[in-house]
Amino acid sequence: MRASRGRRSGAALLVVVVVLGALAFGARTLWRAAQSVVRPNGCDFGSYSLDLSQAQIASVVVGVVLRRDLPERAAVLTIGAALQESKLRNIPAGQGDRDSVGILQQRPSQGWGTAEQISDVRYATGKFLDAVVRVPNWQDDSLATVVQTVQFSADGSAYARHEEQAQAIADALFGDAPAAVSCRLDKPDRSAAPASVAAALTKDLPVGKPVASAKTVSVPGAGWATAAWFVCNADRLGIATVRHDGKRWSYSGGWKDDQGATSSAVVATLAH
Repeated sequence: MRASRGRRSGAALLVVVVVLGALAFGARTLWRAAQSVVRPNGCDFGSYSLDLSQAQIASVVVGVVLRRDLPERAAVLTIGAALQESKLRNIPAGQGDRDSVGILQQRPSQGWGTAEQISDVRYATGKFLDAVVRVPNWQDDSLATVVQTVQFSADGSAYARHEEQAQAIADALFGDAPAAVSCRLDKPDRSAAPASVAAALTKDLPVGKPVASAKTVSVPGAGWATAAWFVCNADRLGIATVRHDGKRWSYSGGWKDDQGATSSAVVATLAH
């Protein structure tokens, strides 16, 4: 009798363990599903994420570096500095520390320019790079050392924490890592005119003349830097897909294989 009760108790315990395990597995599955549903719009650069506005600003920063024909290290330094100073946000006058303005919290009183000028991401990036290239050994020293030489922060060591993230963002936007940025966004409810998209691209990146048609902008000879720019600016321009070198990005599905995507051009298709 005792042996029988022991077997029944053991069987009951086993059932409880199985049920609890199933519940735990189900809870994890539901949690992961819920996370995927409620995950906000934004852009992933490997294991790092930015919101759509931050990614757009990063694409402008890298465009300035590319236009100046500077090495990728210049983009890493600028993005790393901006992550610390403003979290890659364009801080308006009156909302920064003292009279600091813009993505790098540069101060008009320190000779960086007027508040209006520094509020322009391209101008602010350019002034920062002007100072960076005057720092001895700027291409080889640590991010914290170089940026602190330019910024004179109260705690220069804080810049170091952003080096890996800045490198991942620069790799993607420089095109060194193919299809390395993917943005999640709602279906665009409107699109800029193709000619306006082409104009915005050529303002930021040193590319050949884009070919604009009714719903597409094709950039012959362009590479992954251009594809990354389109993806990071898809929300504001109303871009539905980007195709290049065997890959296709869409606002709803990210990057997928596409054998029809040529390596000789980058093609962006507008949603409307």
